[in-house]
Amino acid sequence: MIINTLDRAPSLDLLLDSLGQLTYPDFEVVVVVGPCKDDTDAVLSARREPMKLLRCDLPNLSKSRNIGVAASAADFVAFIDDDAVPEPQWLEELLAGFYEPDGSLAPDVAAVGGWVYDHTGHAFQCIHTGADRLGNARGDYPRPLNLLATPGSRIFPYAPGGNALYRRDVLITMGGFDEEYEYYLEETDLSARLIDHGWAIRQVDGAAIHHKFLPSSVRTSSKVLRDRFAVVKNKIYFSFVVGSEYHTMTEIMSDNARFADLHKNDVAWHLEQENMTPAEAESSLASIDRAWSAGLAAAERGRAAMGFSKDQEPPAPRPFLPFPTRQVAGRRLRLCFVSQTIPPEVIGGIGRYFMDLARELASRGHEIHVITTAETHDTVDLEEGVWVHRIRKEFCGQEVATGLDVPYRIAANATAVAAEVERITDRVPLDAVYAAMWDVEHLAVMAKRSVPCVTALVTTFAITLRTRPEWGGDATFMEEFGTPLLELERWVLEHSDVVHAISNAIAREVQATSGVLMGSPRLHVEPIGEAEHFSQIPDRSDRESCTLLFVGRFEKRKGIDLLFDTIPEVLESQPHVRVVLAGRNDLPGENGRPYGEVFLERNTGAPWLDRVSILGVVDDERLWSLLGEADVMVAPSRFESFGLVYLEGMMAGLPVVALNMGAAPEIIMDGTTGILVAADSASLALALLGLCADPNARERIGAAGRRRYEERYTVVAMADGAERIFATLPVPEVL
Repeated sequence: MIINTLDRAPSLDLLLDSLGQLTYPDFEVVVVVGPCKDDTDAVLSARREPMKLLRCDLPNLSKSRNIGVAASAADFVAFIDDDAVPEPQWLEELLAGFYEPDGSLAPDVAAVGGWVYDHTGHAFQCIHTGADRLGNARGDYPRPLNLLATPGSRIFPYAPGGNALYRRDVLITMGGFDEEYEYYLEETDLSARLIDHGWAIRQVDGAAIHHKFLPSSVRTSSKVLRDRFAVVKNKIYFSFVVGSEYHTMTEIMSDNARFADLHKNDVAWHLEQENMTPAEAESSLASIDRAWSAGLAAAERGRAAMGFSKDQEPPAPRPFLPFPTRQVAGRRLRLCFVSQTIPPEVIGGIGRYFMDLARELASRGHEIHVITTAETHDTVDLEEGVWVHRIRKEFCGQEVATGLDVPYRIAANATAVAAEVERITDRVPLDAVYAAMWDVEHLAVMAKRSVPCVTALVTTFAITLRTRPEWGGDATFMEEFGTPLLELERWVLEHSDVVHAISNAIAREVQATSGVLMGSPRLHVEPIGEAEHFSQIPDRSDRESCTLLFVGRFEKRKGIDLLFDTIPEVLESQPHVRVVLAGRNDLPGENGRPYGEVFLERNTGAPWLDRVSILGVVDDERLWSLLGEADVMVAPSRFESFGLVYLEGMMAGLPVVALNMGAAPEIIMDGTTGILVAADSASLALALLGLCADPNARERIGAAGRRRYEERYTVVAMADGAERIFATLPVPEVL
């Protein structure tokens, strides 16, 4: 695999990270570094993987490609752009193009090209690429142009420069890349020469890369060409050396004039749109004029800059240097997680544990996709080893075939998710779709029965109704949304292939509220966990004050009413105590007004009120800071399906005070790693007052909580449990 790089340090780093996920294990990486002015050398020196590193003294892509070919020790050489990321099956799908249906090597195939997604990762930059003998190219042919790979064909296929695989011996025999092409049309020229010498170019459906199309020395971040010299010059050169046998001089010159005019018009348009300054436009136009004379001069010289000479022995390659990939000890899983929101866009329990689990499974070599919500257009990005699909949740007109009434918002979300799952499984099947019960996002996927579905039991709508009486009392809301959603939750429970209960408490509650019994072998109880955010417990020994921290939505289920009733008693008797509350605080309470607003109004003028801080929603960085600054975590939820907030407190070495309800008794060891209390403000106040007055107890309980987190609730333990669940699913058939 040859990577030619110039001033793309961050994207090069991402590309090298992504290579570890490739399913084809036997490849080496050759990085040819151009005259870089950025941090490329620092990025490469920090990498631990064995790679062949070479230099190209000129910003000439063809020369850089030839240097890489000479150093390669493999039978096939692949090229990928330094601002691209390959999909995991990329190399395998490219290599398949060199073989016949019976498994034998095709004797006439010299090169294979694959798909290229654009910067969104969702739309195509090119599918199947073809060009004419004048250098006019198209990348939107819907089918492979393999049948046009015949000598003399006026339209011929070519392998995209950033996504191509060649037979090394053939490439060298043909002279390699013509170094007259410093940038643009070099791969098209090579394909034309290969075809005219009787070799075939194959194009496959798949073998996709995601091309981020980042700025460079010749284009801006908005993809506007700064300098058009190489593009216009090489088009002129190509039209003569490739097209002179097929077109008259008049046709060649006329087509090049048309091409130059297109670029001049493009400059004028970008100037009008203020994408360029007048000085930039003038420079760009001047580069077109310079390109004419240079292109004609190059055409007159002919092929004078080939990479490999026919009169010389082929270059001796350096020894093969295998690049390490993430090899799974057992079955390699291909999974799709579904979560409406994920960090950092939205801080929430489901999205947090989904992403922590996804990253850990990806680090083990599994292929993980996450479907979430897009703010604008659809995108696909590789983020920390996870393929994140941000899609618009618009209703696509598909029916959700459950036989039940599906509210519009639920249907729009579910059908959008199903459409993206179909796109992901277009070429390679999934082992499972993993989604939480909330809003039954995988409903349409389950209705199609095309992919096994694992449902994670979290707090359901049915459970939430217990603490939201205003919802249950709204007849219109329940008729149009609430009652249909309750029926859909039951349908999902009945039809899920596997049910993952993240605690025994949620399994009991869901069965009680839905009436659906879930037993073995469908039901699996495996706790979740959270990524480490504290290398060590903060030192709190010299603090004179004591800070109580609440993190969560200001709603009855989270017990915010109990805490607000408790705060006056605690702060009046403990002048060294302060309370910090973080989380969404605009939700209406039982009287229709937000709890925090009522609390502040009720306690206006209280001498202790300046020791209460209501922060609203905070980002992750601020959350970890608050946990480090706190002395006690207070989490009086009436029900948590698991309660990541408990883990966050334990991770930070805090004693956790919680109600003896929901999953809290499964996570917190009463009196050892925290304190469990009854669901009343008096019991909550008693526990908080005791901890505020006893720093030794806080330290002892906090340290025990930290040990329990390390032993049972890390992402490693969570991923172990998830692998046990997914291992129960059948292996999908590959068509």
